[in-house]
Amino acid sequence: MWKFIVLLTGFVLLTSCNNLKTDTYRSKRKDSIATRENAENVTIEYTDSGLLRARIQSKLMVAVKHVREPYIEMPKGVEACFFDPDGTVASYLSAEYGISYQEKKMVLLRRNVQVMNVKGERLNTEELIWDQNSGRIRTDKFVRINTRDQIIMGEGMESNQSFTDWEILNVRGTINVNNHDSISRNGAALPGSCGRGRH
Repeated sequence: MWKFIVLLTGFVLLTSCNNLKTDTYRSKRKDSIATRENAENVTIEYTDSGLLRARIQSKLMVAVKHVREPYIEMPKGVEACFFDPDGTVASYLSAEYGISYQEKKMVLLRRNVQVMNVKGERLNTEELIWDQNSGRIRTDKFVRINTRDQIIMGEGMESNQSFTDWEILNVRGTINVNNHDSISRNGAALPGSCGRGRH
């Protein structure tokens, strides 16, 4: 997940899309000239030493080059797959809305946010902040984390950015799950739609 902000920062140069539209506008403030670049059906791939390390997809990305605070908005949702050097999927995230503040190096995800890691653990929440400066993801909203043998619910969560070392700040309840329980663990596998990284 650490490459997410890098990919979004390079949006203007790296987008592969059907339509690209640029508008310049000025609001009532004299110092608030901004350029908006809209791109539909965007796929961004990040490679390192010839290996695919991440693939980000969004139905719409809006890059706003604002005098005060440039940002990239994903109003129709975002999905991201991150790959290990051998091409296997390491983690996955999705949300119905995202916005990346380039100068702050912060990504805010909202509405039906889901993160899954290679251990098969899954986080569900309605808001998630990723701070590139600290290398952490966090939320103060309600969270539900599914592990291989537990469902843990609570308020607030902090984790490393690969979601392999997490902590719920205020645990509200824990449900133990085994093969005989009727409660669904809702699948622990990373999405097959991510495919594999190229060698």
